[in-house]
Amino acid sequence: MYFYIIFDNIISMKSIFDNPNFGEFKLNSRIVRTGLWESQDELQKNLSADIFLRYETLAKNNVGLITTELISMYTHDRFSDYTHYINSPNFVREFKEVTSIVNQYNVPIFAQVGFVNCNVNGKQMLEVNDLTIEDIRKIQADYLMTAKKVAFAGFDGIQLSIGNNYYLSRIMNPFENQRTDDYGGNTYNRVRIVLEIIKLIKKTTNLHVNCRVNLYQDEEDSLEICKLLADNGADSLQITKFLSPQYFRKGQDNQNMLVDFKDRVAI
Repeated sequence: MYFYIIFDNIISMKSIFDNPNFGEFKLNSRIVRTGLWESQDELQKNLSADIFLRYETLAKNNVGLITTELISMYTHDRFSDYTHYINSPNFVREFKEVTSIVNQYNVPIFAQVGFVNCNVNGKQMLEVNDLTIEDIRKIQADYLMTAKKVAFAGFDGIQLSIGNNYYLSRIMNPFENQRTDDYGGNTYNRVRIVLEIIKLIKKTTNLHVNCRVNLYQDEEDSLEICKLLADNGADSLQITKFLSPQYFRKGQDNQNMLVDFKDRVAI
């Protein structure tokens, strides 16, 4: 389980428990709970009692905002055996209970969605440069359907997991994306698939759209990606790294790199 804190320019321990504005939300604190994958689904993929208890414990103990563990969009994905699954028959019913529990403490909750391996249109393990336009449209349609289910389940927002090494982060990566069509080349084209997904979600739902996005090796390109997302409908960003948070070690030169980059994004 991971937490982070919403920063302004200067923050003290006392002000961590202020009530900041976060988009359309008034939060109970600056503490945001963000999850990777830590599900305790039962064998039949139903939510266990421990999961409901976990979310209630978080909500009633001064957390400002909760983001769920990963909700996998596809079966046979890299983490699908350990995560919630958007196409579970009980997804809306069970997560509506989760969101109701959290919202009774005036805490907003976002659904984190994404995938690692691309298995669409009967194809398996598609690489970024092998996607056809039909494949891209299928992915976008799946995100739209996912967003609708998330909205039906009572979530306040959706987090597009397009950082770390999730599939869409690879499309946005200038070193991996070597496409020569409208979805490759310059920064805008590499982000285009995500911008179109955001537009669909905003047109169809009232969800707050948060993007969990990488700080890539090219910091200037990363800055442009963040600005494109913000200018094209993303309501908030979570800046991450393409490797695990364990990549950061106390005393290393890069331990403050995300904080420093955050200051540039906020300008």
